[in-house]
Amino acid sequence: MNRPCWRLVDVVSRMLESGERDVVLGDFAESGESGGRALCEVLGLVVRRQAALWKDWRPWLVLVGLILPLGILLSIVSRFTADRSATYIWLYANNWDWALLKYTEFWYEFVDSAALVFGWCLTLVCWSWSAGFVLGSVSRRIVQVYGVLFCLVLVFGGLLGAPRYLAFLSQYIYRQFPTDRHDPIFALAFYRVMLPLMVQAVLVAVPSLLGMRQGAQVKTFPQVLRTVLWTAAIGTLILLLVQEPGFVFFLKAFWLQRIWQSWQIRWLQFVVYWPAGYLVANAVRRRWHVKTAS
Repeated sequence: MNRPCWRLVDVVSRMLESGERDVVLGDFAESGESGGRALCEVLGLVVRRQAALWKDWRPWLVLVGLILPLGILLSIVSRFTADRSATYIWLYANNWDWALLKYTEFWYEFVDSAALVFGWCLTLVCWSWSAGFVLGSVSRRIVQVYGVLFCLVLVFGGLLGAPRYLAFLSQYIYRQFPTDRHDPIFALAFYRVMLPLMVQAVLVAVPSLLGMRQGAQVKTFPQVLRTVLWTAAIGTLILLLVQEPGFVFFLKAFWLQRIWQSWQIRWLQFVVYWPAGYLVANAVRRRWHVKTAS
């Protein structure tokens, strides 16, 4: 029983400042406290520290101004990505025919479809990572709580918000542009329920938490680099908002579609993938430091 408790103590104590965490863990080691008592004490200390932080107005502003809208927005885009990817997954997974492998035309279509779905998933991952990066860079001391709150918003958005919003949007589009509503794909529970949850967990929640972890370290970077990273992150989130399904329809800003389809703007959309460049550059920098240190 003691060993699991001490593991929990180590995990919970990470919500404290590094200096205070070292002092607390050192006191536990010297006093010979049991794991259960140490866990209760560190939980009480963390609650008191977090409660003191929430007396300020800034965490509430982040909650209302960033966590709630970003969580709901990413839930909607995640559900939309899962729904349109389901068409291609169903096409190959549920209608697979080994005899098609000998046809060159099949491989052309398969590669195109795989590239299309991969592009949608990569874009969603970069949007999620950028949102987490912004949240993590806002406040390093409370980033763990932000992560928990953000995941709760994702759960609400994934189970209730996004399905209802997209159902309303679908009805709105049908009224504007009548189409055939017969859909054999979402009659299957996997594509209707399981796939959206898997996409949200793997492509939204995990990248967002990793982005928060990286964003919490941004204050150690030079001012110029911080400005560049913040500009890229904010630009990515603006693109996320504008490309959200329903943005053009509800605002009746159909002229935006013509602008986004121009080749000049399409080049600007590559800024969405800045997290990939950042992670590669960060990995190269760490490897270089290890080599120089050795």
